[in-house]
Amino acid sequence: MAVDITKLPGGPTREWPLIKRSQKGDAAAFEELVFPYQQRIYNIALRVLGETEDAADATQEVLLKMYRSLPNFRGEAAFSTWAYRITINVCRDMLRRGYKQKEGPLDFTGNDGEEEVQREVADYSSLPEDILVEQENEAYLHALIAGLTPKYRLVVTLREISGLGYQEIADAAEISLGTVKSRLNRARKCMQEKLLRDAEQYPHLRRLIVERGADDGLR
Repeated sequence: MAVDITKLPGGPTREWPLIKRSQKGDAAAFEELVFPYQQRIYNIALRVLGETEDAADATQEVLLKMYRSLPNFRGEAAFSTWAYRITINVCRDMLRRGYKQKEGPLDFTGNDGEEEVQREVADYSSLPEDILVEQENEAYLHALIAGLTPKYRLVVTLREISGLGYQEIADAAEISLGTVKSRLNRARKCMQEKLLRDAEQYPHLRRLIVERGADDGLR
């Protein structure tokens, strides 16, 4: 028996008609459906993978997987969660392939234990002095995120860059809510340590991660 996705919990949204038309092979409806997500998908891939070329490749792969998998979408999760889940899985696969070649297996779901949270962080001291404070803060935040190991970089990217809530992150990444909070907490502490070391040179940066962490109750 077919499931009427317009009657699932949460009620109908403007996406449902586009989803149903796309499932019937309407290419124009699919383009309209995924258009609002393309930049978000690219931004997530860029922050997680770190390279514009890889992010572009990942975005194309995500859209292709979405198109092929859409006939099986039944609305058990929000369409956005489903889209982000595919994005995360594509990024994971690309990272695993790269890490397997360079450093061995890469684990996203296992016990965090005492493993390394932070990798080599970009040198922030080389940024020009005349960069606007807002731009400087943003650049610094991205540098901090880029310095995290992949699974910590992933949750921080989804929270800080994409603005997802904790439960949205848990659903998209297929990890527990407690794991999301734990990884965000550990990542923020690591980022704060780096920030405080740089704050002597850039005093206005001291508030950047501390305030974000306080807003989330993660300080």
